[in-house]
Amino acid sequence: MPSIVAHRRDNPHPPAITMTKKANPTTSTPGAGDPLGPKHAKLLEFLATRGQVEFDAKQVKRGQQLLKQARAELLGPLPKDATVAIFDGWVRRVTLSTSEAAALWPEIAAAPALAQLEEIELRIDDGTEAWVEVAKRQPLRVTRFHFNGDNVDPDTGEVLSEDENSGRLVAAANAVGYATELVLEVYFDDTSSLAGLGLPELTCLWVKAMNCGLIEPDAAVMATLKEARLPRLVRLGWESYFSVEPAVVIALLPHVTELGFFGKNSNAVLPELVAARPSLTAIGVLSLDSDDPDALDDDTLRKLGEGKRLLGPRTRYVQAFNAGFRILHTLDRAADGTAQFAALRGRNCQDADVHFQYGTAIEDDHEAVNAFCEALLLDPDHAPTHNNLGNALVRLGRWRPAIWHLKRYLEVEPSWASGWENIAKAHRALGEEEAALAAEANIPPKEA
Repeated sequence: MPSIVAHRRDNPHPPAITMTKKANPTTSTPGAGDPLGPKHAKLLEFLATRGQVEFDAKQVKRGQQLLKQARAELLGPLPKDATVAIFDGWVRRVTLSTSEAAALWPEIAAAPALAQLEEIELRIDDGTEAWVEVAKRQPLRVTRFHFNGDNVDPDTGEVLSEDENSGRLVAAANAVGYATELVLEVYFDDTSSLAGLGLPELTCLWVKAMNCGLIEPDAAVMATLKEARLPRLVRLGWESYFSVEPAVVIALLPHVTELGFFGKNSNAVLPELVAARPSLTAIGVLSLDSDDPDALDDDTLRKLGEGKRLLGPRTRYVQAFNAGFRILHTLDRAADGTAQFAALRGRNCQDADVHFQYGTAIEDDHEAVNAFCEALLLDPDHAPTHNNLGNALVRLGRWRPAIWHLKRYLEVEPSWASGWENIAKAHRALGEEEAALAAEANIPPKEA
C-alpha cells in the first residue's frame, strides 16, 4: 500500500495554532490533563477520539471550532491576542514582549492553563530591565527560551543602533539561569560580546546573527564565547549572513560535541571541521541539503546527518524542513527523520506538511492517523494526507472512513492505482462486492 511523499520548498506560514492527540479529559493530575473549563473539556474529549471515528470534513470543522472556543481558557493570564502554539490541547509555546512578560511572569508561573508550556519567545523592548528583575525572583518550570533582539522600530521599520544590543540579550539570558536550551537572535556590531553569558544548566545554544551593513563582526563575537561560563554546553549552532574563517569555528568551546555553522562559506568550513575536531559527533552545515554521499566518507556523512537532525529545527524553516525530508526519504533514516519532524512540529505547528511528514515517518498507525488528522485540521484539502490517512485506516481495518479519504485523493489523482485497490479491499471487507468491482474497474492497466 504505497504512501505519497509530498515535498515543498516554499516559505511556510508563520507558526500559530494547531493541536495533536493524547489529551485525556479524565486525567486527575492537576495541571497535566484536567480540563480548565467546559470549553477546554470539550476540546480534550474531541482530541481523545480523533482517529477512532470518521475524520471527514465535518470533523475538521468541529475540531477547528472547539479550539477557537477553548482558546481563552487555554491562554489563562496571557493577552487574548498572544501568539501561541497549541497542541495536545495545551499551550506549548508563547511569544511575548519583555514588557508584557515583566507584568505576567508570576501569573505565568502559577497558571494551570500554562502547566505544559515548553518554550517562551521574548522580544526585547524597553521593558527588558524590569523583566530581568522579575525573572531572577520568579523561576519558571520552562527551560527553553528564545530571545529575539529584533532591534527594529516597529512603526518605521528603521534598524536601530546595535550598541549594547548584545549586552541586553546577555543580561536577559542570565536571568533564566535554569535554562537548558537557548536561542539568541541579535544584531551585532564591533562592540558586541557574548563573554558575559553564565548559564550553568545550558546544554544547547543557538545564535542567529542578523547583521546588516558593511561590518562583519561574527568572527570576533563568536570568539568571545570562549570566555562565557557554559560548563554543560554540548550543542552549539551559529547562523550568519556572512562568512567566517574556519579556524574560528574550529576553536569554539572544546567541550562542544555537536556543532553547526550556517553561513556563506559553510562548504569551506565542513571539511576543516571534520579534520580538526574528530571528537564531534554531529556537524550541522546548512547548504549541503543535496550533498553526494559518494563525496564524503561514511563517518562524515553520519555526522552531517546527525547535525541536520539535531541542529536543523533551529535553522531557517525551509532548510530545516528540506533537511528532514532528505534524511527521511533520501538517506532512508526513519528514526532520524521522525525526530527532525517531531522537533519541527513544536516550533512550526501551523504547517500541515510537517504533521504529514511526521505521520509518514512513524510506524505506529494509530499515531500516524492522529498526525494526519492534525494536518487536515490545518489544510482540509491536503491531498497526500488524505491518501496516507486512507492507507493507515485500511491497515487498521477502519474501512468506511478509509474509503472517504482515499476518494478525496483520487479526486486529484484519478489514475492512482493503489488508491482504487485499497477502496476495493475496503468495500469487500464491508461485504460490498458490487462497489469493490466498480472500484477495480477504475484501476489503470499496467504498462507493458
